[in-house]
Amino acid sequence: MREEVYRIIGMHCATCAITIQKSLSKLGIEALVSLASEEARIRYDPSKVKPRDIVNAIRKAGYDVYKEEAIAIVKNLNSYDDEKIIVERLRNLEGVIEVHASHIDKSVRILYNPLVIKQQSLAEALGSLGYNVESFKAEAEVEDIGSKVATEDLKKLRLYTLISLPASILLAIYYMLGYMGYPVPLWGSPLLRDLLVGIPLSTIVLFIGSLRFLRTAIRSFLNLNPGMDSLVILGTYSAYIFSLAVTLGLVKGEAFYEASAVVMAFILLGRYIEARLKLRTGEAVKKLAQLQSRSARVVRDGVEVEIPIEDVRIGDLVRIKPGERIPVDGIVKEGSGYVDESAMTGEPNPVEKSPGDPVYAGTTVLRGSLLVYTTRVGKDTVLGQIIRLVRIAQNSRPKIQGVVDRVAGIFTWIVIAIAISTLAYWTLLAGVPLSTAIIFVASVLVIACPCALGLATPAAIVTGFGRGAELGVLIKDASVIDRVHRIKTVVFDKTGTLTVGKPGVRIVKPLGEEVDERDVIMLAAIAEKRSEHPIAQAIVEKAKDMGLTIKDPEAFENIPGQGVIAWIGGRVIAVGNDKLMRGFEIEIEGDVKRISEEIMNEGLTVVYVAIEGRLIGIIGVGDAVRPEAVEVVKRLRSSGYRVVMLTGDKERSARIIASRIGVDDVIAEASPEDKAEAIDRLKSSGGVAMVGDGINDAASLSKADLGIAMGGGTDIAREAGDIILVKEDLRGVVRAIELLKAIRRKIYYNLFWAFIYNVILIPIAAGALYETAGLYLRPELAGIAMAMSSISVTASAQTLKRFSG
Repeated sequence: MREEVYRIIGMHCATCAITIQKSLSKLGIEALVSLASEEARIRYDPSKVKPRDIVNAIRKAGYDVYKEEAIAIVKNLNSYDDEKIIVERLRNLEGVIEVHASHIDKSVRILYNPLVIKQQSLAEALGSLGYNVESFKAEAEVEDIGSKVATEDLKKLRLYTLISLPASILLAIYYMLGYMGYPVPLWGSPLLRDLLVGIPLSTIVLFIGSLRFLRTAIRSFLNLNPGMDSLVILGTYSAYIFSLAVTLGLVKGEAFYEASAVVMAFILLGRYIEARLKLRTGEAVKKLAQLQSRSARVVRDGVEVEIPIEDVRIGDLVRIKPGERIPVDGIVKEGSGYVDESAMTGEPNPVEKSPGDPVYAGTTVLRGSLLVYTTRVGKDTVLGQIIRLVRIAQNSRPKIQGVVDRVAGIFTWIVIAIAISTLAYWTLLAGVPLSTAIIFVASVLVIACPCALGLATPAAIVTGFGRGAELGVLIKDASVIDRVHRIKTVVFDKTGTLTVGKPGVRIVKPLGEEVDERDVIMLAAIAEKRSEHPIAQAIVEKAKDMGLTIKDPEAFENIPGQGVIAWIGGRVIAVGNDKLMRGFEIEIEGDVKRISEEIMNEGLTVVYVAIEGRLIGIIGVGDAVRPEAVEVVKRLRSSGYRVVMLTGDKERSARIIASRIGVDDVIAEASPEDKAEAIDRLKSSGGVAMVGDGINDAASLSKADLGIAMGGGTDIAREAGDIILVKEDLRGVVRAIELLKAIRRKIYYNLFWAFIYNVILIPIAAGALYETAGLYLRPELAGIAMAMSSISVTASAQTLKRFSG
């Protein structure tokens, strides 16, 4: 049993402690939750329960755990085998919640409980495995250093390839011409031929290759977890060592130094091309990282000073001039202009900004000069949160990857067993020369390297999630790929999701020939000017949009539940509902009643405007349906999804909105708890996707198989849901679902061909056609085929960059 202490975030009362304790007890663990210390002392069996299960249980209960993230760049994190070694070792450390290692950007991200383990212990654990970490880095540093390390690694691979490829090709041509009977130097003396040509050239190539593969291969063997690099080393060195034995006269047969050299050279070429493609898979996040500013022009004591972005503090005033990138999140304090937000939201049109409007780091001022009050800096900005979220998501793995990992782990041992069996069969039963049997063994070991299997999933995820970020679709975890194909129902919250979430004046009906819409709105705005009610603010906003001058009322009185009364120029203005009108002896009847009912049938709130006891107009105020809502609902229904509206609003108004956008199923007057229960009921008929506000709808988003939050540039890190739409556009819902399905198809397509490749070629490499047709696969051809399979899988994933939704 293991005992750990977790600091709980969000506990306020004894009920909170009980709720958490119940949630943890479902995992079958002992938990003592203290409200006083805001801690949970937990005893559990690590073979049955993982720390991430504990954290997830606490989060599902509506709370969180205090945890920290350590991010390191590991220069010798070169392969999928390295990833497996690091993840499996660190996940077993006490206090480690989750580990993500990526050889694509050479980063290791460790989520850990600082009450249990410290960063120094994490660095020591990595060091004990042979992976040296100088220090843990901040997010921005990791992005920069990771890109540099990957570029340096690509240069190394290019150098290795440029040396090994010509040497191996020269060696292969030399031996091929010799065996074909052409006169080549030293061919008549096998010993001199091997000592002066075969051994030097093949040794150079194998030495260069060993710099890349040998350390990982040895490390994985010592951990009893041989992988891809292990098979490469076994295959090439078996051919090389056998050839050495022939040259030294220890065994009889033909030396084939060219086989090991060509195999290693083409594998290096394959890794080089693969590394170039991998760099391209991470371009989307790299582009986002490049939007981060290194410095900012801060106004202090009336003087503009340029300082490093790390020194900018919340509350600082930052000056941004035309053509410059905004370095912080903040609120415009002075100035106005147009800002290009396309890099973050995908919105192609410049957005007008004036005092009071929010601006975001990474966006560019096209016209005008802005003085911005800083609210967020660095990793806390929306841009910083997006980069971090996408990076973590790209390193996460769906269930299918777990299956592939287990298969690849077993597969390596199976291949080694096949290689031993091949050697035994051809030497002991078939009676072929040992040199021929070694060719078969080397070919089996090389061609069976499961590189393509290991790349199929991460290549598609990194490319697909990066493309999602470019389109404003932030996918938080790869596990959603496992669930997207089960979705049968898409549920939308109404307010702020299907509608814009802000009351506005939708209808103005003047009563009488002597007044027009401007008169009605102006008088209503004068009366409502001092009110803070959302409807009042909507009317005042409408007056401003119409360019009207709103005078201050001489006196103002708010009548709760009815409306407002104001006095201007000695005249009384009454703005409110029918109750307020009756107080002024104004009856709602005849045409007025008919107009009122028509407005209510539109799902709007009716506001009457009267002056000096005479009704002069009716205003319809309400939330507007998003312009793209009808199109989105139609697309979902035509794709076979059931569409449901789930809202806390009254049944009548909900059904009015639903009918306008084409939704038949409505669940109205639902509290947050009711919404969560409704999701559970709908899940009995198949998978459910829930689209709503990332904070207010947290419970129902968590309950759904796929939670999609309308982010709208809020605090992305806090939002619930599996997917966040940066741009408030419902078309992102369709785009998100289709992108996930495209990624899933690509993963299975790549896995299928990677598997078929091994199924077909391993028997041929083992000599299945040798006795019947005299055909066999030489190790150098096996190496080329293996390299091409990895390249094709990585190149196939690149097609996701063209996804548009």
